[in-house]
Amino acid sequence: MTTPGGHPEVLGPDTPLARVLAFCETSGHAGPAGAWQELTRAWNWAAPLTTAVPRVDFPGPVARPVPGGFALSGQWRLSSPDGTGPWLVLPLAPARSGDPDLFVAPSRVLPGAVRVLTGEAGPDFRLEDVYVPAGFVTHTAGTPLRAGDAVFLWTAVTGLALGAARRMTDALAAPTGPELAAVLHDERLILAAVLHGGPSARQGLPEDVERRLAARVGQAGSAVHQVVAVAYEHVLAADDSGVGHPLTSLIEAASPILQQVRYVMELLPRDDRTSPRKAEPGDDRRISG
Repeated sequence: MTTPGGHPEVLGPDTPLARVLAFCETSGHAGPAGAWQELTRAWNWAAPLTTAVPRVDFPGPVARPVPGGFALSGQWRLSSPDGTGPWLVLPLAPARSGDPDLFVAPSRVLPGAVRVLTGEAGPDFRLEDVYVPAGFVTHTAGTPLRAGDAVFLWTAVTGLALGAARRMTDALAAPTGPELAAVLHDERLILAAVLHGGPSARQGLPEDVERRLAARVGQAGSAVHQVVAVAYEHVLAADDSGVGHPLTSLIEAASPILQQVRYVMELLPRDDRTSPRKAEPGDDRRISG
């Protein structure tokens, strides 16, 4: 990943989490779309999840861009007889260099017959135009995260979301903009206090700190979505269509971050200590929330 000024920056599970939060919040404010691409190209956050095997017979799996994400179609095989877990990674193969090629969907999209697997390998299954939000897409080329790196992902995504939301408050008139910016500032300070002086994800957080981090990630996500809701109201009040409004393009640029921040703790749950929220992504193609 790089700094907003374009300078190289090593940022990952070995980075102290307080630094991850500060860096990602600044990056999310400077350019949410670019910051999200930097994160997903650097780190394959979907690596710990169950991954299906794509059938590459013609025609192979394809992902068609649609508003807010992709429509995924193709045939895959479940590779394990042990079940899928709540989330399933659906790869494309072969993928063009640099294109996103890993698509994460809730396992409920599968036909009921293959949710519980028997035998040595799972059966093939076919999906047609399954909607995958842009925030649930990543790259095989990224360095794989481990299951134990979950707190890094939580912190990075939350930082990006807080920064993107702060950018939205910049465009909101007083008193609404400054009031919401103050709420985000407080959330950021509380998170920073929880992580202050603490270790990296791979060094491991004390159990009590991890619990507090999990609680604050949820609170920060709620604050971010409050800002997005107000931003939408502002856009609609100014122009029923919203076309051409500066906030519209900003919300669209930030949509992958906004989509993931709601589910980030469930996507990579650290362990039972944190009691991650149970949720499934809806079909809201703007922010999935």
